[in-house]
Amino acid sequence: QGSVGTMSIIAALCTAHVTAAATRTFASSRALVLAPRARGLRSYELRMGFADDLKSAFGQFGAQATAAKPEPPVVVKEDYTLSVVFLAGGVLLASLGSPFIYGAGSLPGVLILLLGILFTVQAGRIRFVFDETSFELKTRGSGDTDGTSGSLQSAGENIIVGGENRWPYESFVNYEFFPSGWLEKGWPPILVYFKETQTPSDQWGVGPGQSANSAEALARGARPGQVHFFPALCDCNQLKEQFELRGCKKL
Repeated sequence: QGSVGTMSIIAALCTAHVTAAATRTFASSRALVLAPRARGLRSYELRMGFADDLKSAFGQFGAQATAAKPEPPVVVKEDYTLSVVFLAGGVLLASLGSPFIYGAGSLPGVLILLLGILFTVQAGRIRFVFDETSFELKTRGSGDTDGTSGSLQSAGENIIVGGENRWPYESFVNYEFFPSGWLEKGWPPILVYFKETQTPSDQWGVGPGQSANSAEALARGARPGQVHFFPALCDCNQLKEQFELRGCKKL
């Protein structure tokens, strides 16, 4: 019986030893299997964190660069086409004038010729300027040789409704070139028109604004505002391009 008890004890000890060894082996194997996964996951997290940091940094830099890059000021180039047309037309009508036809000699031709001279002077003197916030009418200074330097001067107050000849882009409600469609066909227009809301509303009915802001015009879809017309004495393609680029509204 003593021998049997001893053998039982020895068998139990061997079984416990084998079980402990198997448990340690399994734990080691599991650690070896999971360790690369853990290292891979940690490496993946590090890479993604670094990528997110780069994206955030460059995204903020790009946003700042975009916000800090406004459109540069532009001085619209002058155009003498209208002046030449009126000068040539005036000379032609004046040369064909007759007191029997017009009753006053060549008066219509002379008037058109005078307009041509006025347009020539104004095309060389005035400039239309787009800056960061507004569209402005300026004049060339005495020391300005190319019409684009910093010597451009304010044109003073508007002779019709008063106030500065400067209008923020967000105040525009419409603009157009007349005759309508000529610019798109490659023909030089005669007049440039725009309507804005910066001018006090009690002035909107002055001159052509009375019909442009009438109940009938508003019913047809017109927007209320102050009307402005000026002769097409500048590059109208460039003018239109800048109106669009600066976000000026158009019906």
